[in-house]
Amino acid sequence: MKDLKPIDYKLLFELMKDSHRSDRQLAKALGVSQPTVTRRRAMLEEGYTEGYTVIPKFGQIGFELAAFTFLKSRLKQKTSREKDEALKKLKEWYDNQPSVILVVDGRGMGWDVLCISLHESFADFTNFIRAHDSELSEWVVESQSFHVDLKNAVNIKPFHLKYLAKLK
Repeated sequence: MKDLKPIDYKLLFELMKDSHRSDRQLAKALGVSQPTVTRRRAMLEEGYTEGYTVIPKFGQIGFELAAFTFLKSRLKQKTSREKDEALKKLKEWYDNQPSVILVVDGRGMGWDVLCISLHESFADFTNFIRAHDSELSEWVVESQSFHVDLKNAVNIKPFHLKYLAKLK
């Protein structure tokens, strides 16, 4: 894959601020030609972006709860082949959960996996976590969740990627 040039970073950050702008509008904001933006955007879309999406106000469109579920897995005790098979099964299970928006491994506070999910109600979350704990018990040792009330919580800084544009 090609190394990113300064214009690529600038374009990525402009897209994070507002991805529905035309290539012409982006070119004007960046001070380059529209064909340059079109060419660089195509390259970025091929190898450096996951996609385009809107960030809704989740509490206003029917989601009451966000859950940040921290997990301890048994994967570190598995052989390489067993781990690959387990990861495949975990990926398949999570891919079939439309409420799950991110699952990633990591380290900290004794946990090694993070799952972020959105739910219409606490009852919906309860059903999800019961299925999660029973169907993934072969790989998950323990889980704990931190819940966010999406309708009434004090929103100190709303989730958005546009803030990253201030880094460059």
